[in-house]
Amino acid sequence: MTTPAPSRASGLVAGTVWMIAMRWVMRGLGLFSTVVLARLLTPEDFGVVAIALIVVGLLETIAYLGVDLSLIKDQSAGREEFDSAWTVQLIQGGMVAALLVVAAPLVAAYFNEPRAAAVIWWLALRPVIESFQNIGLVTFRKDLDFAREFRFNLIAKLLGVGIQISAALLLRSYWALVVGMIAASSVGTLLSYLLHPYRPRPTLSRVGKIWSFSQWLLVSRVGSFFSRRCDEFVVGNLAGTAAMGSYHVVYELATAPTTEIIMPMRRALFPALAKLADDAVAYRKAVLDSLSASTAICMALGVGLASSADLVVPLVLGDKWVQAVPLLRWLALFGVTAAVLSVMEVPLWVAGRTRLSAAASWLELLLAVPLLLLAVKHGGAQGAAACRLAVSLAMLPVAALMARSACGIGLRHFAAALARPVLAGALMAAAMAFTPAPTGLPMVITLALRLLLGALAYSLALWLLWHAAGRPDGIEANVVGMLKRRLAKRAAH
Repeated sequence: MTTPAPSRASGLVAGTVWMIAMRWVMRGLGLFSTVVLARLLTPEDFGVVAIALIVVGLLETIAYLGVDLSLIKDQSAGREEFDSAWTVQLIQGGMVAALLVVAAPLVAAYFNEPRAAAVIWWLALRPVIESFQNIGLVTFRKDLDFAREFRFNLIAKLLGVGIQISAALLLRSYWALVVGMIAASSVGTLLSYLLHPYRPRPTLSRVGKIWSFSQWLLVSRVGSFFSRRCDEFVVGNLAGTAAMGSYHVVYELATAPTTEIIMPMRRALFPALAKLADDAVAYRKAVLDSLSASTAICMALGVGLASSADLVVPLVLGDKWVQAVPLLRWLALFGVTAAVLSVMEVPLWVAGRTRLSAAASWLELLLAVPLLLLAVKHGGAQGAAACRLAVSLAMLPVAALMARSACGIGLRHFAAALARPVLAGALMAAAMAFTPAPTGLPMVITLALRLLLGALAYSLALWLLWHAAGRPDGIEANVVGMLKRRLAKRAAH
């Protein structure tokens, strides 16, 4: 089931680069598709399909059992495990489709949009079609062969975008979006068999083994889903539609920079750590290095965005959104802590401690809901944003304790991995706040200069703190080592 794998040391770095590239390319193609379709269809067309996708997304999120992660974690997984995972995948797709058929009229009635029912019924085909996707594709990630996974996703996305735009040109209605999504799922499934030789067969012989890993991952994802959305439910209910709109848009803007880095990093980190699980020293070093690197990157992005909120909001969203500047500041910092927490969750998965991951998700939800009710009642949407940051900060020591039990790394080592980037971020924020802004320049130039100042201040602070700490292992040592190797290579030529 396996193919030749790259070296462990290079696998994580290369995998992260490929995953980030894939995520950005997919987002770029999605944006291009949206822009073209927006000129061919009406907002009402998009609205009908958006209503349907709410329930589709919810059920697909809740039904996800993580069979791919189970196979990646199990380094000895063979045909029985892969075929059982594929069979579970089929059952999962059928269950989601059945629930969509039942839920369609209820969703249409709730949103007072009768057309949504038929759309949901047709979209119920998607989870069935996608459930037949070749489970052999998991070996791309399992063997750290992210280049092949990138090619698969790129080809599937390009064909899907082409089909959807062609359907819009022919139909000029919301049915073009439906046809495009179903066709894209079909193309992806067909392509999975063309790009990988594995041919799965139905069996339930290893379902118990897979379920022992997936059951708590399922519970974790349900808790995580409601934990991520509970603030919007509370803001929409207590603060009104306008506040809800501002909160939703700014939340997406604030968390996008860290999300687009950390999510692909997590995707590459899981298989890389799984391959190191039997080497305790290398495993612990990889965990701490990944935590240090992700914190350093997220602090630079999140603090930079929070410190530039007064310029970013009017430039990106327009002057009518200026009241959302405090929201962006709170939520950009929340994006940093949320990203760090998501990285600290990966060692739990690798160790098979998905029960701890589930417990953390539900603990965060139980902590957030009552505090959000109080915060929104007294502070509106801004109170909700500040509350999310406070809750995520409170969860950091909890996550560290759980990760320690999974991989045996002491709390002081976790603290050391976080300390330098956090302190450098504070110094960066001070430099950006107290340096006088030039006058008479266009806002975009002022923003660029402020971000440049922040980047220089952050890099210098991180470098000085690293030297003061005795130049330990971490992102700084990795960057310096990489630069030395490149300089030596150029000198040799």
